Amino acid sequence: MSLADVVEEFLSNYPEEIRRISVELRKMARHTMPRAHEFLYYDAINYSLDDSPLKRVCYISPLEKYVTLGFLFGAQLDDQRHLLQGSGKRARHVKIKTLEETRNSGLKELVKAAWIHGADPIAKIKRNLGQHVAARGGTKPAPRSRHQRL
Repeated sequence: MSLADVVEEFLSNYPEEIRRISVELRKMARHTMPRAHEFLYYDAINYSLDDSPLKRVCYISPLEKYVTLGFLFGAQLDDQRHLLQGSGKRARHVKIKTLEETRNSGLKELVKAAWIHGADPIAKIKRNLGQHVAARGGTKPAPRSRHQRL
């Protein structure tokens, strides 16, 4: 089964409007990032610098009422149109509720910027992790607390 068939089958589980929005976003993403590796991962269509999920730059995640266009390093993107939502250290997303919203040229600008700068944050994270490990005498970083914020 080809990837296109796998993605179509995946999208067949969603309402018609959500499928249409997802298909339009996918067309835009593939046109904007022609060398991106596309794959399904965590119930989303992902775009990566290579076959590794660790080098993902953005994703399309269909839900029942809207589609999320997510950027793993969205906090570093220049969002002049103020489309991005989220408050985490790195990730940001845009909720798209209508087919008309997929035609917003700001979405394409964000995808293009994410692709162009996609490798930069990954390299910085690896470099910072390496420095942290070296500073601790070559041991793994201390585990993060598992406490959840309420």
